Amino acid sequence: MAQEYRRAKLRGKSFKGQDLTGADFSYSDIRGADFTNAILRDTNFSSTKAGLQRRWAMTIILFSLLLSALSGLMSAVGGSLMGFILIDSARENVYIGVASLLILSVFFLLSVRKGLLSACVFLAVAIALAVVTAVAWAGFVAVVWSGLATTEATEIAPIVAVVATGTVAVIVTAVGAVSVTIAAAITGAIAGIFAVVMTVIVAGITAGIVSVFAMMQNPVAGIVSSTVSVILVILSAYIGYRAIFEDKRQNFVRKVALSLITRYGTSFRNADLTDADFTQAKLKGANFTKAKVKRTNWFDIKKVHLAAVSTTYLENAQMRELVVNKNLQNKIFDGWNLRGINLQGANLKDASFTEANLSETNLRNADISRAKLVRSQLDKADLRNANLTGAYVEDWNVTPQTKLYPIDCDYIFLRIPTPEDPNPHRLPANWEASFKDGEFNQLMNPLLKISNYSNGYIS
Repeated sequence: MAQEYRRAKLRGKSFKGQDLTGADFSYSDIRGADFTNAILRDTNFSSTKAGLQRRWAMTIILFSLLLSALSGLMSAVGGSLMGFILIDSARENVYIGVASLLILSVFFLLSVRKGLLSACVFLAVAIALAVVTAVAWAGFVAVVWSGLATTEATEIAPIVAVVATGTVAVIVTAVGAVSVTIAAAITGAIAGIFAVVMTVIVAGITAGIVSVFAMMQNPVAGIVSSTVSVILVILSAYIGYRAIFEDKRQNFVRKVALSLITRYGTSFRNADLTDADFTQAKLKGANFTKAKVKRTNWFDIKKVHLAAVSTTYLENAQMRELVVNKNLQNKIFDGWNLRGINLQGANLKDASFTEANLSETNLRNADISRAKLVRSQLDKADLRNANLTGAYVEDWNVTPQTKLYPIDCDYIFLRIPTPEDPNPHRLPANWEASFKDGEFNQLMNPLLKISNYSNGYIS
């Protein structure tokens, strides 16, 4: 007997490894619930609320704000160090200071244009070169010193110190940028744009305090510190914001943020969700990693972009739109692998599925009228009560396991019209006639080859 959990408060409950086939969790609060390795076939999760429990959400937000404050401190300190380098008018110091600012500028530019991960790779290479340069200088100083050329050594030693200071300044500032970005992504994923603004404010206040102290020591250091901090905080918050809205360039940031959030959210890791129903469920903070999602109903789910869906077809934004929206009239899916997805009740009028794999797909009650199913694979697909009127089924592959009865179909076309052959080979051949009850299924018997019909419907 299926278990009943409808409208229940199940926050933090553990169902780990349980067999809950056919259970009803509709309208329940399952935030923080653990369904890891559970069998959830045909289970109803419609209109449920998944994700983090409030206490975990507040804890992670506070952690992120502390991280943001630390990031603001680091950005201001890094900027101050570069400012102090530029105070000395010595040519070498100016070169090193400008070089440090240039490296940071490239880092910020790459973060926005190519993604934070690419920017970090560039920075690692730049820092490695700086370290090699500093070591080479240090070695040269040692050689000169051993030769008792103290004047030369005295002149070179400060350059080594400035190079080291510039390197530290760049590293500290970059780490601050990464921290602000991740903090913004985490808070934004939990509490939205307001939380991102709070992250910026906290980082800005901390950086501002440090910049004021730097200004009191030297105006140049204070100006550089405040400028670097403002740019860092704004760009980092922007990158974090873009990450939670699936900017492909910021996948690294998004994955880091979601890994922390979904760690304490509703877990469906390794669960069997075959034929489960999540219609209109709120899935922010849920974890579906390695879950089995064959024919799972995702219609009109909310905030799935803030759930961990790696290793499932939901990771593909286009596939996600397909199963969530289901209003796909005139869309083209030629060659797509749609095996085992749920399109029950979908509007697929005039859509094209040429050479698409629809095996094991749930198409019950779908409107597939006038759709192109040319050379599509439909092994074990469920088309019961679907509207197939006017569909083009040239060389489609149906098998004895394809469910075609009952079906709503007045007529079909066996060919796509071409200039050379404009005849679509309509069935029934009489354009005024429609299929009688059961006639379509008799004609579509998968043990027969459509192209070899000799019963008078086609010549």
